[in-house]
Amino acid sequence: MLHTTAAAAAAISLPADPLTIGIIAIAVVILIVILASGYLKAPPDTAFIISGLRKKIIIGKASIRIPFFERVDKLKLQLIAVDVKTSSAVPTADYININVDANVNVKVSSDPQLIKLGAENFLNKDTAYIAKVAREVLEGNMREIVGQMTLVAMVNDRKAFAEKVQENAA
Repeated sequence: MLHTTAAAAAAISLPADPLTIGIIAIAVVILIVILASGYLKAPPDTAFIISGLRKKIIIGKASIRIPFFERVDKLKLQLIAVDVKTSSAVPTADYININVDANVNVKVSSDPQLIKLGAENFLNKDTAYIAKVAREVLEGNMREIVGQMTLVAMVNDRKAFAEKVQENAA
């Protein structure tokens, strides 16, 4: 036989008023919708950078952000092909004017420290903007290296030329 006391009955009692039950149900649904809107799933070629109450970088996994208190920004990590051409002839170390054309692949690293650096310049930017900036930087670096090397050295040792441009750009 089950015996209940008045204190136990009072602790278990739920509001019987339909209006109160409706308000509680609506509040629970709203809370669930708000929390569900904070669910994020980052693809492997994009870094999601959460800022606000906490700072977090997400790549290729899921996380939750707190809506209204944290924001999410995106940084593309995919490989971008860039065609770099000098806009005018560039004099070599032996005073021969040449036009230089190069194909370059650029990418923001997946290392968290380098993502922070990349975010300073490329946060929420599309790949066309990243390619444009890379093209401008690499064209300037190519001009500088061409001015330091002779034409024969560039033709005979293209690998050294490419390494010097890469070192200078980094």
